[in-house]
Amino acid sequence: MSNVKILKKGEYLFKEGDKIQTVFILQAGQVSVCLQKGKKNIDIMNVGAGYVFADQVVLGTNQYTYSGLAIQETKVVEIPIDGFKQQYEGLHQIYKSFIKTMAEKLKWTLNEVKTSRLEKSPAPCADDAVPKVFGIIFHVVNHKGLKDGNSAKVDWLTLRQYAQRIFGESFKRLESATQILVKLKLAEYIYGKSIDDPEKEEIQGFLVKDLVALESFFEFYQYYYYKGGKGELLKFDEQNYNTLRILLLAYEGVESDKYGIVSKDFSEVTNLFKDYGIGLAAGHFTSLESKGLFCKRKNTSDAKVLLQFEIKEFRTQMDIWKVLKEIDKWNEKGFVDIADVDEGPKKKQVIDGIECTDCKFVMVLQSKFCSECGAKFASVSLPSNAIKKAA
Repeated sequence: MSNVKILKKGEYLFKEGDKIQTVFILQAGQVSVCLQKGKKNIDIMNVGAGYVFADQVVLGTNQYTYSGLAIQETKVVEIPIDGFKQQYEGLHQIYKSFIKTMAEKLKWTLNEVKTSRLEKSPAPCADDAVPKVFGIIFHVVNHKGLKDGNSAKVDWLTLRQYAQRIFGESFKRLESATQILVKLKLAEYIYGKSIDDPEKEEIQGFLVKDLVALESFFEFYQYYYYKGGKGELLKFDEQNYNTLRILLLAYEGVESDKYGIVSKDFSEVTNLFKDYGIGLAAGHFTSLESKGLFCKRKNTSDAKVLLQFEIKEFRTQMDIWKVLKEIDKWNEKGFVDIADVDEGPKKKQVIDGIECTDCKFVMVLQSKFCSECGAKFASVSLPSNAIKKAA
């Protein structure tokens, strides 16, 4: 008896090396036939509704030689392997020979693709593909789209056709790159009724909200990718990224001067960093300088110290690092996970606490015993030694 199975995006139907116990028939959705290398997936091909994972059963293989990863919500039917073999053996010899020949051809083709992909970078968006795919999006939208200030929208079919026919870019990589821009709110899809099915909505257009930000990203990437000895600038750095995020939060609402420089009391900036559990020190600025971001400290007549930098440059770098972070996730997972949203830095939580009179360990107010030394608290009401503790 067959069973129906629903897979969410990112779930594996099976993995390379798993024992073949059932035959899968795709009813809806898409599955990526891929290889796993470390934490990365090497994509071989995508298959959709109607595809049957039975070629290895026909060839007598007991284990999967590749993985099946759902790249969207997918519905499959499972058929017991014994039942499938019984049906297959009952076919006329001509049909059996034909099916086996097709399975052999598919095996040969997959091996050829495997060899080709393994010789190249296994990442869905390798280093050399990054400036190309994002540059394609910019140039097609910029030259074929309808502009409105710093934004522009283009027909989805036009974007696809130019990317594939003119620039030779795969649609899968193009679509994933646009998903990153949509996820970061730098772009959005324009939906409309399907011509074939009026009840169904489909992507009919693509709107880039900030052409300058998109151009800045791929220009930055191509410049340092092809400039020898500068590859380190293209690697995403979590620590510098978090430092820059909080630094820009500290300067929200601060107006820049005619040169684009913003200034703020250094002590106010360091206090904000403390709220996020970070002690801002010289090492943070040195690390930012290694990425080309320079801050200046200026003494004032009233004995204050101002922290200054060019706000536009820092915001541009922030946008670049956001995209680099999403590309790293894409290469690690094999797809762009729209649901994996970065909510930004978190402030330290401050809770009401009570200090143990024996060991001085701080506990939450509701505690009856000290978890450190076991001493019993006389009362759970707010005592004189109640304090604020950063969690």
